[in-house]
Amino acid sequence: MKNSLGLGLALGVIFPLVAFLLMQYTNVQMQLFSDKPTGLYVIAAAINIVGCYVCYKKEMEKTGNGLILITFLSMLLLVFTKNITI
Repeated sequence: MKNSLGLGLALGVIFPLVAFLLMQYTNVQMQLFSDKPTGLYVIAAAINIVGCYVCYKKEMEKTGNGLILITFLSMLLLVFTKNITI
């Protein structure tokens, strides 16, 4: 597998995008996490973090950095759009 920042960014955007689409077009959020409005986004971030761990273990630092960057940016976007206080 290629070790590049672009690959990490591309892989990192998959799960947050799936979480967004599930939130917008289905009722999965209400069925699974009725009292946690950001539950799917947190799961998407956790999946990206596990992917980053795997990349670092396989010495693919650039790909892992791309995953971390996308995860960080998506969580910042979540904080600003959902009006979550830190």
